[in-house]
Amino acid sequence: KYAVRKGESIQILIPQLHRDPAWGENVELFDPDRFLPEREEERPVHLFKPFGSGERACIGRQFALHEATLVLALVIHRYRLIDHTNYQLKIKQSLTLKPDEFTLDLARRTSGERRSPVAAALVAGGAPAGQDRPVVRRATGTSLTLLHGSNLGTCVGIARDLADDGGERGFTASVAPLDDAVGKLAGADGPVVIVAASYNGRPTDDAAQFVTWLEGLEPGALDGLRYAVLGVGDRNWAATYQRVPTLIDERLTAAGATPLLERGAADAAGDFAGTVERWTGDLWTTLLERYGTAGEAAAAEPEDEQDSGLYVLEDATDSVIGGLAARHGVQPMEVLDAGELVDMNHGLGRSKRFLKLRLPKGVTYRTGDHLAVLPSNPADLVRRVADRFSLDLDRTVRLQTRRRSRGALPVDRPLTLRRLLTDFVELQDPATREQVAVLAEHTACPPEKRPLAELAAADEDTFREQVTAAGRSLLDLLERYRACELPFEVFLELLPVLRPRHYSISSSAAAAPGEVDLMVSLLAAPHRCGEGTFRGIGSHYLQTVSAGDTVQARVLPCSEAFRLPEDDSVPVILVSAGTGLAPFRGAVLDRHHTGSTGTLLCYFGCDHPDVDYLHRTEFEAAEAAGAVSMRPTFSCAPEDGARFVQDRIAKESDEVWAALEAGGRVHVCGDGRRMAPAVREAFMAIYRTHTGAGDVEAGAWLNALIESGIYVEDVWAG
Repeated sequence: KYAVRKGESIQILIPQLHRDPAWGENVELFDPDRFLPEREEERPVHLFKPFGSGERACIGRQFALHEATLVLALVIHRYRLIDHTNYQLKIKQSLTLKPDEFTLDLARRTSGERRSPVAAALVAGGAPAGQDRPVVRRATGTSLTLLHGSNLGTCVGIARDLADDGGERGFTASVAPLDDAVGKLAGADGPVVIVAASYNGRPTDDAAQFVTWLEGLEPGALDGLRYAVLGVGDRNWAATYQRVPTLIDERLTAAGATPLLERGAADAAGDFAGTVERWTGDLWTTLLERYGTAGEAAAAEPEDEQDSGLYVLEDATDSVIGGLAARHGVQPMEVLDAGELVDMNHGLGRSKRFLKLRLPKGVTYRTGDHLAVLPSNPADLVRRVADRFSLDLDRTVRLQTRRRSRGALPVDRPLTLRRLLTDFVELQDPATREQVAVLAEHTACPPEKRPLAELAAADEDTFREQVTAAGRSLLDLLERYRACELPFEVFLELLPVLRPRHYSISSSAAAAPGEVDLMVSLLAAPHRCGEGTFRGIGSHYLQTVSAGDTVQARVLPCSEAFRLPEDDSVPVILVSAGTGLAPFRGAVLDRHHTGSTGTLLCYFGCDHPDVDYLHRTEFEAAEAAGAVSMRPTFSCAPEDGARFVQDRIAKESDEVWAALEAGGRVHVCGDGRRMAPAVREAFMAIYRTHTGAGDVEAGAWLNALIESGIYVEDVWAG
């Protein structure tokens, strides 16, 4: 109705926004179903702007909403709510809108009222999750192109797994980065499957050229192409969630290509593995219906094996992890030094481990890169599995697969059960809906079968609250429901393969090209489910290694946008907290090694100058040489009122603004839930102060810096 140009600022009247026709019929009606997950996905992310939302939202808002949801669910489960006054709505308005003089009476529900319906569908048959069925259709000789957009390897791994699955189904599969497909899709022979992620809302390094090319295609340029897209993302970043996969899907369709099935959206903050499995199943069904021909299965299994699980255990006498290392591309690296960076005798001490590793011959890195380390499960976690299944951990077995499975453990030689559980499987991942369903199928006792079946059939929000967000693993559930008679072989079948953990390299490639340093925070906190302590697998493992030990690891390149400019005359502002300092230590050591004296402001947060000022001696030496200007903040010993990095940035706004005006860049690394939003707000406040701009203009300015690669983040949601 009204033409709005890109970059133009507009004022939005929130009450009218919340009455937009996109909300459906009768917008004045209170209808909680408008906020069902599937309904939320259908509407634009910015259509709902409640009090305290957006960049300036209270960081505790989501926590408060979760608390309110939990309390409300408990109250409704245990009590009937009685309107004892025949209440008629009367609005009370101060800072917020609320019903005035609204009260309810409560009546305790009986046990019969509290009982939820049993998920009968779950126990009505069907094979356990992950059990492959015989392939009766094959697409012999049909080309299948798998393209990936990935920075840290997740999408690459999925694409390669799909290629392996395609080969089993007769396809001639190939795997390549999206950038390799620029200008080649129009002549693609066979279907194309794309697995892509976003990096801060932008294409990954191996997909940037492809997206640029795709946006320039004319309608009809890809007529005849059939494709499917699986997007990978994290719903914690709502504003950019699935942005690039969605763009790829839309531009392919606009250019005349035909989707084979609806775009998949795998959420790393939800049931990621389950979503990928379900979408993959739909993909093969669709591809084989279109390109396959009917025929008998290649080799029929004996009837008794068709009803059995995936694995058979046989006693043997040897062990090796070569297959797992090959799958992840890791190599042995010697630990040259290991020690504690923090004063652990102080009451504020929280462990941060230093490690120095020797790179294998022929392996190099660039400052700012990552190291993917393959960890081992802690002994107490392995012992819990042994106790639950009454295992002799020193028993040596050979693990055989009855049929090929994409998730099968890469074990081809004998090993002990201790080694199998320590080095090959993930034991702490939150259980998936399919896994809970399998537990229900193997539980005969009705009082324990019922809650498992109900949990597997629960709606998405309930399952996320009780299992995914609570971090309840398959082992946690097995320990809680002792009547479940899940065979150990099926337990193995349900577990994912152990995966590497990623850490920023903290050393300088210029000063120490054959060695890499790490700084690793120990993750140990009360378990989110309220029982015991949760310990991070990777950080716990790296706490146990010593000089002379060997770890399995590989170097992974960081995003090119996150590397410091080669021209040291360009001012750079570094912002981090805790071990987010790691890549910036390498950058500072680079500058110190080369004798650079360009403007480099390093803001970083820690608890106390005498406790966790990481690598203090090195940084002070680099500062004395003019390579960097250190700007620490101490949350437990604030100086001039600055507790956090955003406070000091605000106090030194004139200097920060001068660096930006001189063409400076900003690099942020660390906590994405609290620190990164606060730092963004600090920079927008600086812009408002020095230009007189409003909130909208400041937000547009920061977004422009992000889009242009001037303001770059490497953050994680902890």
